[in-house]
Amino acid sequence: MVVKIDQIALQRLLGSTSRAPRWAIAFKYPPEEVTTRLLGIQVNVGRTGRVTPFAVMEPVKVSGSTVDRATLHNADEVKRKGVLIGDMVILRKAGDVIPEVLGPVADLRTGDEREYVYPTHCPSCGTRLAREEAEVDWRCPNTRACPAQLRERLFHLAGRGAFDIEVLGYEAVSALLDCGLVTDEGDLFALTAERLETCPFFMVKQGTLSANATRLLVNLEQARTRPLWRILVALSIRHVGPTAARALAAEFGSLDAIEEASADALAAVDGVGPTIAASLREWFAEDWHRAIVGKWNDAGVRLADPDFDPARAAARLLAGVSVVITGTLAGFSRDEAGEAVRQAGGKVTSSVSKKTSFVVAGENAGSKYDKAAELGVPILDEAAFRVLLEQGPDAAAPAG
Repeated sequence: MVVKIDQIALQRLLGSTSRAPRWAIAFKYPPEEVTTRLLGIQVNVGRTGRVTPFAVMEPVKVSGSTVDRATLHNADEVKRKGVLIGDMVILRKAGDVIPEVLGPVADLRTGDEREYVYPTHCPSCGTRLAREEAEVDWRCPNTRACPAQLRERLFHLAGRGAFDIEVLGYEAVSALLDCGLVTDEGDLFALTAERLETCPFFMVKQGTLSANATRLLVNLEQARTRPLWRILVALSIRHVGPTAARALAAEFGSLDAIEEASADALAAVDGVGPTIAASLREWFAEDWHRAIVGKWNDAGVRLADPDFDPARAAARLLAGVSVVITGTLAGFSRDEAGEAVRQAGGKVTSSVSKKTSFVVAGENAGSKYDKAAELGVPILDEAAFRVLLEQGPDAAAPAG
């Protein structure tokens, strides 16, 4: 059963994630549960360095398919579930799709089970793992040289949500790395028929390029003109998924503009926020990241959307600025004033805090005016509000 909010205006207000609408939810029958033996726990190193444990089990059929692997998410989750290697465990498919270990069948323990010891070093490159404060994930900090991370990033950028390079699967990626044809993502678009001919994986017995190798070159040529948001996804910037990438591309229009934007300007984009903004600034601060972008640019990859209107830059006049509107304005309704701020790239909030940039106060402003005065937040009348919209925060800020 699917429950939906049926008012279109509310649907638009709630919006959607990259995977599902926020205005609908599905209720399903309880998933089928089975038991099987947990043979071991291994870890996988992802494209951003995240080290994820997964269960290796005796194959068992559940919800129509045979399963022998299931993610355990992180070290804390392994402890929470209380599973030991050798346990009989309860398995199901979350949402009838993703295999999930629920926990052990403690009554069936024999005493031979043993606790899993989480690795202290990356299984791919040997670098000591690290965990940031307030994070649950352990990560390999060797972002540039870890073979597992590079392989995962290459596989990711070939995906449908990024460059959509159809024939660049795991085997092809591994072959490119093993043959030394690429050392990082930047080398991908420098591949030629002559270079592929040096790698046996891309050749047939007759000594010519395989059909997949030829298709790879065609796919790469097509990928050079992908939209900007796909390029952002392909770069494997932490926290930047399709939703944030689309918002950034629509707001800035080019990779250069995104690189040059301040953290406040990035965070002001609807759907981005401070976490993604900080991640973007950190990513572009790395020389080798910028070198990848440079290689793509030299290879003819289009790093700007051709239909972007440069006039949109004016709409970022209030990037990073948060405004509270209170009281009655003569020339604006409350909705019109809020929309004017948003059109200029600012944010409209409902409560006053130390982080508020300006309070726009009309007649009968009330408690929000008092709160702004108490916190020292700049207070603007309607005339100053118009200056803010037309000339920016520096021109509107009260003297002194």
